[in-house]
Formats: sequence, structure tokens, C-alpha cells
Amino acid sequence: MSNFNQLIDTLARIHRQLQASALGAVNQALTIRNWLIGYYIVEFEQGGEDRAENGSRLLTKIAHNLKIKGLSAPELSRCRQFYLAYPQILGTLTQKFKDQLPDTIFGSLSQKLVESTNRIVVGSASPQSLKGIFVPGEKNFQRLSFSHLVELIKINDPLKRTFYEIECIKCTWSVRELKR
Repeated sequence: MSNFNQLIDTLARIHRQLQASALGAVNQALTIRNWLIGYYIVEFEQGGEDRAENGSRLLTKIAHNLKIKGLSAPELSRCRQFYLAYPQILGTLTQKFKDQLPDTIFGSLSQKLVESTNRIVVGSASPQSLKGIFVPGEKNFQRLSFSHLVELIKINDPLKRTFYEIECIKCTWSVRELKR
């Protein structure tokens, strides 16, 4: 009977670990998708191809033409806001996924943006105080769910946002705790 119990425990542990891994992979993919969508919307807007159209009408038009469930104009606005709040994610994306994503996705990313990812400053926090907790521009999007990031992009002050990012990671806050 004890061997049977061990089998059940092993199967349950495998299930929990792999389910958590799958959820993490889905979250990363959605985070990357949303960042890239935000990037391309901002690039389109800055390219001046449709300057006569204000932002909300552009997003409504994009959502209508895309016809992808869940990508409404407000969600596209969040993608744009996410990209603007976290341009440093590019460094992580290009390093980690350069072999997995088509060149066409990263092909139009501007050199200026690539260079800017190497000059990110996180307030007055020292690298020692952040060691193992928060590495600016690297992998934090992998340690936080997109729901966390949606809450964090609402914070306009970068130093304040960084504080809450660190707290979310260090204390493993839920989204509900972050909202409070």
C-alpha cells in the first residue's frame, strides 16, 4: 500500500510542477505578444502614417480589423502603455527568443531602442541591494505575471514602479496584494 501512496504523491508532484511550468510559459508568451503589439503600434504612430487619426480611433480601427478575441481597443491601449513603461524588455526578448521567433518580428526594431536597453537606471538602488531580486531590463517580465505588469504600468513614477516591482518579486505578492 505504501508504494501505491508514493506513486500517487509522485504523480501529483509531477502534475503540479509541470502545470506551473506551462502556466509560466503561457504567461511569458502573452507578455511578449503584448509588448510586441505595443511596440508596433507606437512605431506606426511615430511613423506618421496615420497622424490625422487620434490614438483611440486608431486602436479601435486596429481591433476591428484584427478580429482577435481579447484584443479590444482598451487592451491594445494597455499593450502600448506596457511597451512605453518597459522598453528594456527588448534586451531580454532578443537574447532569449532570437532563435525561436521569426526575424520579421525583430527585424524592424530600431537600433536606437536596442542601444537604449543598455542604459537603464533604476532610481538610486545599488546593484548589491537588488542582487538576486531585481535586475533592470532582464527577466522581470518572466518573474511577474502580465496581470501584475498591467497594475504596475499604472504607476507613472519609474522609481515608485521599481519599488513595487521589487516588492512583488521579493514578497511574491498576488495581483490582489499589489492592487492594495
